[in-house]
Amino acid sequence: MTLDELAAHEAIRQVLYRYCRGVDRGDAAMISAVYHPDAIDYHGAWSGLGREFGDYLVPSMDGAAGAGQHHITNVLIELDGASAAVESYFIAFHPQPAQEHEARHILVAGRYLDRFEQRDGAWLIAERHVVIDVSRPMAPEVADWIGAASFPAGARRGDDPSASLFRKTTR
Repeated sequence: MTLDELAAHEAIRQVLYRYCRGVDRGDAAMISAVYHPDAIDYHGAWSGLGREFGDYLVPSMDGAAGAGQHHITNVLIELDGASAAVESYFIAFHPQPAQEHEARHILVAGRYLDRFEQRDGAWLIAERHVVIDVSRPMAPEVADWIGAASFPAGARRGDDPSASLFRKTTR
């Protein structure tokens, strides 16, 4: 693999990680920035311009109890010039609106099937299809870990403990 290919792989992975951070922290602008302006996202019941997905998603996630997490695992990248086919496995803990006797989070595992393109030197998503392989409620009757109360809790946007860390480094 050449240095240019290694750099492309890393640039693509960073886009995937920024997408997850944008969703989990409720940052619609960060979500929008991972897509080319004409990119299409096929995201289950929602399909449209990728740059509009954050504006759709963030308000609904804000209505849920607590913060969620998205984890990117296996990432397969096949470069073809200024285009790349990318399959990324994800595990997500989606917060749900808090209701008595119901799970507060849903475990979702699936894959992002992306076509990335390099335009003006930037690798961004040109087309995304989301595949869900597993979707399960997390058991509501199981108590939270008692030690969690001594840690800062994750939150959305500026309320998250990481906000001050990235405030100086985010463009």
